[in-house]
Amino acid sequence: MKKTLLIVLVLGILIAGFIIVKRWPPSADTASLRQPPAGAVVGFATQHHSYAWLGIPYAQPPVNELRWRAPQPLPAWQTTREALAYGSICPQLKVFSSSHTMHGSEDCLTLNVWAPNPAPSTALPVMVWIHGGGNSMGYSAMGQGERLAGAQHVVVVSLNYRLGVLGWLSHPALREHSSPEDASGNYGLLDQIAALQWVQHNIAAFGGDPHNITIFGESAGAHDVMMLVASPLAKGLFQRAISQSGSLHTTPVTTAENYRDDAESGTDGSSREFINKLLIADGKAADRAAAKALQQHMSNDDLLAYLHSKSPQQLLAVVSPRGFGMYDVADNFRDGYVLPNEPLLQRFTDPSQYNAVPLILGTNRDEMKFFMAGDPELVDKRLGFIPRIKNLDEYNRITRYYSDAWKALAVDEPAAVLQRAQGDSVFVYRFDWRNEPNLGLVDLGEWLGAAHGMEITFIFGKGPANLPFIDDILSAQMMRYWSAFARDGRPGNGGDSTLPQWTAWQPAGPRQIIFDDAAHGGVRMSDDGMTLAQLKQRLHDNPQFKQPMDRCKVFAKLFLLNPQMLGFDNQPEYEAMNCAQWPPERFAN
Repeated sequence: MKKTLLIVLVLGILIAGFIIVKRWPPSADTASLRQPPAGAVVGFATQHHSYAWLGIPYAQPPVNELRWRAPQPLPAWQTTREALAYGSICPQLKVFSSSHTMHGSEDCLTLNVWAPNPAPSTALPVMVWIHGGGNSMGYSAMGQGERLAGAQHVVVVSLNYRLGVLGWLSHPALREHSSPEDASGNYGLLDQIAALQWVQHNIAAFGGDPHNITIFGESAGAHDVMMLVASPLAKGLFQRAISQSGSLHTTPVTTAENYRDDAESGTDGSSREFINKLLIADGKAADRAAAKALQQHMSNDDLLAYLHSKSPQQLLAVVSPRGFGMYDVADNFRDGYVLPNEPLLQRFTDPSQYNAVPLILGTNRDEMKFFMAGDPELVDKRLGFIPRIKNLDEYNRITRYYSDAWKALAVDEPAAVLQRAQGDSVFVYRFDWRNEPNLGLVDLGEWLGAAHGMEITFIFGKGPANLPFIDDILSAQMMRYWSAFARDGRPGNGGDSTLPQWTAWQPAGPRQIIFDDAAHGGVRMSDDGMTLAQLKQRLHDNPQFKQPMDRCKVFAKLFLLNPQMLGFDNQPEYEAMNCAQWPPERFAN
């Protein structure tokens, strides 16, 4: 019974990603009083040789007429602000509740700062964390920087930004009488830019160097890191960037806006389809056809007024959940102002066309096990909830294809382009640690391994809101490398002569560092790499597929149905594998 309860506890933590553990409210510490231009703030001392200032607003609340507009500057406050608690999370679906139960507030544009205690005598590197969550869920407390700041003598910042349909919405109604920023639809990304501007103007008061800022994030946060690298509006706001399990995908405006049956089709989560669902939910239309007809007869002013009349709860009541509190929403639009019109790999060929800073790119070896751990074709359940892998070899083989595709798209393919553009300032890693405990009924090391998000706790250190089991030695080593990169743009040996030199990515030879525990080879350089061509060849040559359709299904999901493959012509190769008899759409679900 106790072991079953432990399984439930561990799975709950992993599914949620992170949980905020409510602590007894801290007391303001007068020694933490700081006087940034934004206004005086007082925080508290943590137990990890750092001070914390939580819930500091960096822009006006994006409410009422400021909804779906670029963030607006916040006037300086005149009295000392006690920064002792995280700000409200931005509106999102609850993870452990019914599919459309919402929590959070639109008044959510806050950030948190951690700095070493005692205060440093020299300006320190600043590391700004952007949380993940599919750009539709998550919150700043998913990156608690007290340990990283205290152990590595850096200043750490984490931030909230608008999410989902409140953070990304592209529609002609939002472009009328608007500035280019307001018209872009990229409000969540503009929030991140506003937070970086706040950091640049205010971080010196906390001991940080405004001219040495590293942005880092995981999953959607890493995706947004690469958007900031691409955005001309972020120029000069950071000097280094780290993308942990990110992507380079951007969404064409037609995809973000159009009806799904237009000649240039939109997605099911496009703005026009989203409005269709609102009209049906309101009882203004009986079905999609009626909603579409009604919407086409509404003026842009009427549509905008209609959208503004909805509460966040009403807006989120019609989205399509896809698990873990996330839902389908288009994001990071190719508006031509905040983000370029062309695919980012094309933009990254010319360092004058993007923010060419030193970069770390990486993924986890078993990324997709997090998302496929409940796939009924690979895993069944005992007692209705305890997972059992049907065939471990097949489970590892199939999940590895998807994980390696993530690595190729997010790491090795862009690293090759970026290295040609900006030289030896691109560094690559793979996180391989997989020593989660065997709980008897579930071996977490086999079921999840080095799954998506597992490295985050290693970067921030074990704490009450992070995973309860990590390798403390490996965590300390990774924290060293990350902070060394933040200091001068080269991770080196992390300031530890016993660790290997992490050298820049190169086309051949040692090109990435592996992070693993000592029993599995430890931290080491490797010449492993993964390109899309290599992955396709491995798929083509693999004799373990029992039926031709099984091979075609994997190819279709990896290379034809994956939105990150926009711009790649993979259909001829699909047909060359004798797959034409199975239309890719057959495998869409």
